[in-house]
Amino acid sequence: MIILLTISLLVNVGVLAAVVPGILQDSAGMDAAFGPDTPARRILTSIYIAILVLSAVGLAMLALGWQQQVATLAVGLLAVQIVYKFLTAGIVGMDNPVVGANIPIAILHCVTLATLLRSG
Repeated sequence: MIILLTISLLVNVGVLAAVVPGILQDSAGMDAAFGPDTPARRILTSIYIAILVLSAVGLAMLALGWQQQVATLAVGLLAVQIVYKFLTAGIVGMDNPVVGANIPIAILHCVTLATLLRSG
């Protein structure tokens, strides 16, 4: 359980630590992936930052040995990510590079969430 949980949280931190600065700086390619800089894109960025912070906090808590507390935190965090990532596939379409990158992450999070729920 802890290995999968750690992997899911590390993936969140790794991906979002790269993506968020790019969005905030309006780096090349961000418009193609996320659309132009609008209030909606800034709201999405805020959600990404929240996921990044909670994932980093979860990793720190794991390092402190607070495994059960992180598991509790992760159930909600991963469930929300799974739902929104799969919804975007239907709403936005698989041609979008963000959606294409999100589906494998959602599958990883599904496996982690199932493991967390089974372990109780």
